[in-house]
Amino acid sequence: MKKVAIPSQTGVTSKTALAKNDTDNKKTLQRSLKAPTRYGQQNDLREQNRILTATNEDLQRQLEEMKVTVSELNHRCSDIQGENREIQKQLRDCHVLLVAENLDPVSGETLGQTAEQKEEQRKEIMTVSQNLLTELKLFGEMAQEHAANLQEVQNTMRDLTENHEKLQQDRALFNLDVEEMERALAEAERLLID
Repeated sequence: MKKVAIPSQTGVTSKTALAKNDTDNKKTLQRSLKAPTRYGQQNDLREQNRILTATNEDLQRQLEEMKVTVSELNHRCSDIQGENREIQKQLRDCHVLLVAENLDPVSGETLGQTAEQKEEQRKEIMTVSQNLLTELKLFGEMAQEHAANLQEVQNTMRDLTENHEKLQQDRALFNLDVEEMERALAEAERLLID
């Protein structure tokens, strides 16, 4: 509440009362100007902190999802590589057996020994071997694609982890700045009151 000076009969008393009233009005004006600024800054800081917290939670969720994806892709890649090794081994074993034993791949019986039959058998074995080698090559290419995808996911995970750490550092610095500003505002308010 403002103090209103009542004019007295002497001019000296009136001037003193007016000077005191001017001083009180200036203090009130300064307080009213400072208070909204402080509360406005605090609200801004709270809003920025809320946004940083939401962003941090979103990054944490994405990081967890990416970890699950990387784990699944690692598992799938290991399975595919194991299958690839096993198929290659079986292919080599079959090829060696067919060539060494001169066997018919369908019936398992020994083929005739004529030159024409041997040539036909050799061509058939070569065709089967080529088909198997082609399939194996396609399988190897697929495994390489999966490995490239896995590498991409791992790079993304590394980038997300680095961004998350940077966000944590920025947030910590931001919180320090907020604390310093609040201390400075409290000190300024104390000085204004005094």
